[in-house]
Amino acid sequence: MDVTELILLLSDVSGVGEKTLAAVLQRNAVLRRAPEQFLALDADRLVDEYGFRREAAQHVQSLTSGSSDKAIAAAREMRRPGIQLLTIMDAAYPKRLSESLDHPPPVLYTYGTLDLADAPLFAVANSNGAGEDALAACDRAAEAAIARGWWPVTGHNRVPYQRPALVSRRNGGRVCYVLDRGMFEAFGGDLRRELFPAARIWSPAYDPVCDLTLTPFPLRAHSLAAHNQRRDEIVFGMARVVLVGEVRAGGNMERECRRALSRGCPVFLLGPQRDSDAAWLDHGARRIATDELIDSLPAAI
Repeated sequence: MDVTELILLLSDVSGVGEKTLAAVLQRNAVLRRAPEQFLALDADRLVDEYGFRREAAQHVQSLTSGSSDKAIAAAREMRRPGIQLLTIMDAAYPKRLSESLDHPPPVLYTYGTLDLADAPLFAVANSNGAGEDALAACDRAAEAAIARGWWPVTGHNRVPYQRPALVSRRNGGRVCYVLDRGMFEAFGGDLRRELFPAARIWSPAYDPVCDLTLTPFPLRAHSLAAHNQRRDEIVFGMARVVLVGEVRAGGNMERECRRALSRGCPVFLLGPQRDSDAAWLDHGARRIATDELIDSLPAAI
């Protein structure tokens, strides 16, 4: 059994989340403990050495050879279309993510070209229900950014997240997607097609040579509220610039924009001026016109 198969095995164990997976990866690497040696540990050692909850440790102890066979089969199924599983210990893990987040995901499932993770990426922040004036302003800014060789990092299942992806598609550009669910769940079992219907108008098939899709969630994980927040954190963690249209006060979009500002990521306000602008400007954001954005982007790389 290799590390990928061990992660797939543990991902099906109730009570094993990101924190536990991170502990397993780090301690096994330090001790050079092979997956088979790890699985041979008793529940007490899993609790004491890795911080497992007692119930989760007992679940690991109850795993059968059939569970291992299932994980090995899942790894083959995953690798066949080109999905990779990266751990935070791997050299190919996105450097931007490990540097920008306090708690980067210990495991990332990736599909596509990893060089896009190191390209200049921008995120667009619009809350659900944002007005068309804000969405259109961000579309214009996204088009200008794409013309300068910047690419959107975005989600796939919210209209405000779909808009920058569509702008890129219309202009023959690339997209870095971050999912709020597992890879197989998002693609519906067909990794050859675009992630959402509107994108298929401009691109009949997903191109893993051009694009990149990331998710910290197991292959068939469903979307949950907590997953949405983790996706947003990764989207903004990957971005080198954030474009803000209309965000709801106190919402997750606002929190992620503030976090971006706190780590020195440029945040540009677009669209109609609002009463909330003063607070944004006090925190270091800039209100900017599209033509000014074009001149500002190179300095943000």
